[in-house]
Amino acid sequence: MNKKKIILSIAGSDNTSGAGVQADIKTCQLLGAFCLNVITVITSQSSDKMNDMELVSLKLIKSKVFSIFNEYKVDAIKIGLLCDLKVAKFIKNFLIKKSIRCPLVIDPVFCSTTGKIFYKKDKYKNLFKIFSPLKPVFTPNYDEIKQLFNKKNKNDLVESNLKALYLKYKTPFVLTGIKKNKKEICDYLIQDNKISEFKSLLVKTKNTHGTGCVFSTSLSIHLAKGFSLENSVKRSKKFLFESLKKSPNLGVSYGPLI
Repeated sequence: MNKKKIILSIAGSDNTSGAGVQADIKTCQLLGAFCLNVITVITSQSSDKMNDMELVSLKLIKSKVFSIFNEYKVDAIKIGLLCDLKVAKFIKNFLIKKSIRCPLVIDPVFCSTTGKIFYKKDKYKNLFKIFSPLKPVFTPNYDEIKQLFNKKNKNDLVESNLKALYLKYKTPFVLTGIKKNKKEICDYLIQDNKISEFKSLLVKTKNTHGTGCVFSTSLSIHLAKGFSLENSVKRSKKFLFESLKKSPNLGVSYGPLI
C-alpha cells in the first residue's frame, strides 16, 4: 500500500468549514493526502460576516509544531492565516533549525472574503520578508498583491510588478484570480524570472469561500507528489475549476466551494 503524502496546514479555523484548516482537510481528503494541522486563529463567522476572532497563544502553537515534527515526516507545508508576525518568525526559525526541506506554500491572507483586514500594510509586507529566505511559493490574489504596490492597472501588476516581486524576494509567486474578461480568469506563475499564464473559464457562482485555501493546499499536495511547480499550478487550477462547478448549495450568501 502506497503511503499517503502528509501535508501540514498552519492556518486559521473557520467555524463554517468553508476556509482555513477545515477547507485544507477536505482538500487533502479529496486529493488523497493526509492533513495535519496547527490552528493559529479561531474565528467566529457567517458566510457574509466576520464576527469575532481570537489568536491562539504562541506557546500552544509551538507545542503543536514540536508534537507534529517529533513524530511525523511532513511532505509539504501550507501556511495560511497567521495574524501574528511572532508566529511567522517562530515557524521560519524552526524550519531552518530543523533543516526541513519539504515544499512550502504560503497563502498570504490579508483579509477575509467578507472584508475583515488581518494585518496593517507594513506588517503584511514583513510577512514576505520573513519567509522569503525559505524559498516558498507565495500564492497571493489580486487584492493581496495590491497591498505591496500602489499601481492599480492589472496589466502593469502582472507584467512589471510580478517581476519586481521575484527580483526582491527571489522566490516563486503564483498570482491568482485575475479576471481577463467576462468569461476568463487567469493565474500567473513567475519562477526563474519567467512568467507563465494559466487560463480557465470563469465559473458564475457565489460559492467562492475558501478558494485561496483550496488552491494553495492543492498546490502543496501536488508538489509533495513530485510534480513540477508549473504542472502543480495547472493541476490545482483544474481542481479549483471543477470544485467551483460542483460547489454545494447551502442556501447562504457566500458558500464554500467544497
